[in-house]
Amino acid sequence: MQYDWTKIAEKPAENKNLIANNTVAKLTVKGNVYFLANRNGHYFAGDNRCPHAGAALHTGWLNEKGEIVCPFHRFCFDLENGRSKEGFCVATYPIEIRTDGVYMGLPKKKWYEFW
Repeated sequence: MQYDWTKIAEKPAENKNLIANNTVAKLTVKGNVYFLANRNGHYFAGDNRCPHAGAALHTGWLNEKGEIVCPFHRFCFDLENGRSKEGFCVATYPIEIRTDGVYMGLPKKKWYEFW
């Protein structure tokens, strides 16, 4: 998949994190809201709405398995692929830390996609 890379933050100083380890935060990029998770120093991003009941996932938490937990019904989503054991899925997006900042990859739309 090809991505449009968008800078979301300056590169954190050495031994610093964008957000605290094992936490989730709200991230707004180009007018859209996503969750940003830090799992033991590795960053993950995804759509912020739970596909089951529409809860804001950034208000959830990370469990001991490293999944983001929906605050409404406790559905758990894998941070890497967005899948849940209940059969729901949340879109996830790559995060890269580069020398000049932190970037999020959003899928490039093809010329024939209108929405």
